[in-house]
Amino acid sequence: MRPLTRHFVVAAIAAFALAGTAQMSFAAATPWAEDTGGRMRVILTPPTDDGTIEAALQVEPDPGFITYWREPGESGIPPQITVTGTGDARLEAIGYPVPKRLKIANVTDMGYDGPVTFPLTLRVAPGPLPSLTVTAFVGLCKDICIPFQASFDIPARAEAFEETPVDKAILAVARTTLPERPSADFRVDEASLSADGLRLALTLPDPGAGDEITLANSLGYIVEAPAGRRENGQYLIDIPLSALPEDADPQKGDWLLLAKSGGRAMETPLVIAPAPP
Repeated sequence: MRPLTRHFVVAAIAAFALAGTAQMSFAAATPWAEDTGGRMRVILTPPTDDGTIEAALQVEPDPGFITYWREPGESGIPPQITVTGTGDARLEAIGYPVPKRLKIANVTDMGYDGPVTFPLTLRVAPGPLPSLTVTAFVGLCKDICIPFQASFDIPARAEAFEETPVDKAILAVARTTLPERPSADFRVDEASLSADGLRLALTLPDPGAGDEITLANSLGYIVEAPAGRRENGQYLIDIPLSALPEDADPQKGDWLLLAKSGGRAMETPLVIAPAPP
């Protein structure tokens, strides 16, 4: 169950946040849009010949505030970004830097307690420069969650797409904060359900005491995997069904696994095999 107090506070504030959407015009990087709990802006590069625009959303929570990952947990607000404009403008992809486990009111959320940059890939039709509107909606949370929405208008002018060396560096660094994809030495070998719980078998680059395995479900909950054991070159984890929220069904919703090991992080969708009949 989602904590009712925070849930209702979010719902009550949302109407005011949406009504007060900020409109920003800019050249290269936008001015910062500010609200209670933090600020955000957009950086983008000129379109390539095929219409690809590399961009980023920068979010800077104020001290003591946090913002959220793609699967935030029971009470968070994941980033939501939309792109409209000329030339069939659209958001093609958003990257999510490796998050932290955050304890709030005895609930585990996944997010960021400092500045974070979400890499974006935009797509427009090849040809003349487009005019764009990038709208971002995030949650900034401390004692309560405050929805924060801002729209950034980019005119179809050359100076609006002239990124600086600093902008390029920010985008390059942001890409390095993303988790890896599964690889030969860092992957999930098995995810299966039994009458007792979930069994995970992983290949980790450096199994040890610092490993952190987190499962996120699209229905709104986070599962902190207990410590596992090494066996025949694999790292085995057994998660009892009692570790799941009440009434949670492991066969419902989309699962995502985030693994941290040996100073590296890997993220992958997780398909859980059903228990044998």
